[in-house]
Amino acid sequence: MFYINIIFIELKGWANQLQYIDTEVDKLLNLYAQSIYHQEVPKNILTLFSKRKEANTQLLYAILSYTNNYKKVSECDNIQCDMAFLVEYERLRKSYQYHISKYQKLKDSLYNMAFQKI
Repeated sequence: MFYINIIFIELKGWANQLQYIDTEVDKLLNLYAQSIYHQEVPKNILTLFSKRKEANTQLLYAILSYTNNYKKVSECDNIQCDMAFLVEYERLRKSYQYHISKYQKLKDSLYNMAFQKI
C-alpha cells in the first residue's frame, strides 16, 4: 500500500505542474510581446503554443481522471487489477515526460526568439 501513496503524490504533482503550465503559456506570450516593443507574437509561435496548451489540457484531464480512479486501487483483489492500474500509470508517466520535454523545447525557442530581437 505504500506505493499507492507515492504514486498518488506523484500524480498530484503532475497535475499541479500542468495547471501551472496552462497559466504560464499566456504569461510567456504576453511577456514576449512586451519584450520586443509591443510587437505581436508571430502566428507560427502562437499556433505552436496553442497546440501545446491543448495537449496540456488533455493530459491534465487524463491525469485527473486516472487519479480519481486510482483511489479504487485499494479495492483490487488480484494481480490483474493491480497491473491494469500500473500499466496505465506507466503510460501516463511517459506521456507526461514527453509533454514536459516538448514544452520546455518550445519555451526555449520562444526565449531564443525574444533575445534575438532585443
